[in-house]
Amino acid sequence: MERRSFLKSSISVCATSVFLSSGRLWAQLNDSELNAYTQRLSNDDLLQLQLPFPTRLVKNPQDIPVEVSLKPVIARRYSSHVYILFELSRGITIFNGLGEQFSSIPLPEKVGHIRDFAVDEKRQRIFIASGNTHSIYVINFHGQIQNIFGEFGIELPHQLSGIKSITSDERGLVHVLNAYSNNVKVFDGQGIYQFSYAPSAFERGATLSSIDGYQTIRLLGGKFRDILYTFDMYGRPAG
Repeated sequence: MERRSFLKSSISVCATSVFLSSGRLWAQLNDSELNAYTQRLSNDDLLQLQLPFPTRLVKNPQDIPVEVSLKPVIARRYSSHVYILFELSRGITIFNGLGEQFSSIPLPEKVGHIRDFAVDEKRQRIFIASGNTHSIYVINFHGQIQNIFGEFGIELPHQLSGIKSITSDERGLVHVLNAYSNNVKVFDGQGIYQFSYAPSAFERGATLSSIDGYQTIRLLGGKFRDILYTFDMYGRPAG
């Protein structure tokens, strides 16, 4: 029986949004995306980093306690820091450039399921996409909720239906990849809608799967997630 089959948790994290993409520590990333301020980390990246994953005692099908390492659900690098949400965890663990855990951001119980998160280090806050189809939570680095926004719907530009992925840009705006409209909707920290953007018309048949970026926004799409679209912070194509 697979290990995951007997993990028991008080929370449920949406595994459908696992966008896990590290160096020794960051040296191995120099020829990839290290020059970008933010980067999604894969399981392979995290294994190369050899970060100390937390462990938890769980009971196997024979009701015997077994110590297992918790798996990362979402992992993102911002400059020299790595932020990881582990399964069964009620906090986001932060590692420094030496691979040492030095902080953790608690997650409010109200947040519930987590589909994705984006860090705004400059303003010491985190945007969290909840497990429902339309809500964004804004919490500070102490885990306190500062704002909740997002209106469900498919008719108006600001409405959300099926949040896939989010990122926060240099200005502190959050870019939300919306599943139903297959485009990106941009909001400020107060939840006020700013604008939307997407790849040009002849490319819109491609399904978009995840978003990342800070000054340059990167959208991943295509049947095999092998097409990269780049935009500036204002939604204009960049290369």
